[in-house]
Amino acid sequence: MIPFHAFHLPMPQYQPPVDLDIDEKILGVLKILRGLHMTVMDPMLHSISHKASMLPWRETFFRSRALIQFLNVLDADEQASEQLRVILRPIAIKIVTDEVDAEMEAAKDIFGMSSKDITPELLLSFDLDALLTARL
Repeated sequence: MIPFHAFHLPMPQYQPPVDLDIDEKILGVLKILRGLHMTVMDPMLHSISHKASMLPWRETFFRSRALIQFLNVLDADEQASEQLRVILRPIAIKIVTDEVDAEMEAAKDIFGMSSKDITPELLLSFDLDALLTARL
């Protein structure tokens, strides 16, 4: 009887070409992705997911400056920056609103009112100089 391993040739160890420049390497990866019917974003989004097998990749991504660099590249591109602003505007407004609300709630004992009492009219008529007992 012929042993099972005799039917299978050993797989050669893959050795990437060392003389490729970065563009050639990236194009090679993009061709592989296209052959797998994947976009560039597919491996990125999958690698930062919460799947246990992806945790080292996720931790490395968020520990690095990759996200900041990615957003900076998008912001520098005319087409992408418009989309970025449309997407980030409501998020930024919510962040600022939440921060202001938290600060106002923390100061309500000082002011004797809640943030619900702060209206645009009150803010427009607010005269700090008239309310100060001593000039700073």
